[in-house]
Amino acid sequence: MAEALKALDMARAAATKANLTLSCAVVDSRGDLVALTRMDGARFFTTDVARGKAQLSAIFGQASGNLAQFGATPAFSNFNATAQGRLFPIQGAVPIMRNNQVGGAIGCSGGTSQQDEDAAKAGLAGF
Repeated sequence: MAEALKALDMARAAATKANLTLSCAVVDSRGDLVALTRMDGARFFTTDVARGKAQLSAIFGQASGNLAQFGATPAFSNFNATAQGRLFPIQGAVPIMRNNQVGGAIGCSGGTSQQDEDAAKAGLAGF
């Protein structure tokens, strides 16, 4: 938990430096929520989007933006239906790798897709 909170602090600091108001989420390797933050002024839906990006990144072990084409397939639609439509194949989350294993992911939402990913990558330094 301490690492997740530190990662969120680092992501939030990067967002503040870029004059953004984001929500960011850290999930474990199963995609279960570990920690979540919403900056003052961030839109209400950004918490769900940040979590969904992070869950997808953790499940597939790669950046959520790499899964954009997969997100347009019937296979993804069926897969996402089992997750109640919570997964977002949009750039903005990156996996947390430990000893070549997926340890979880961090995802952000509220800026452009690139800004979200940049903040998530800044958060990785907390691990």
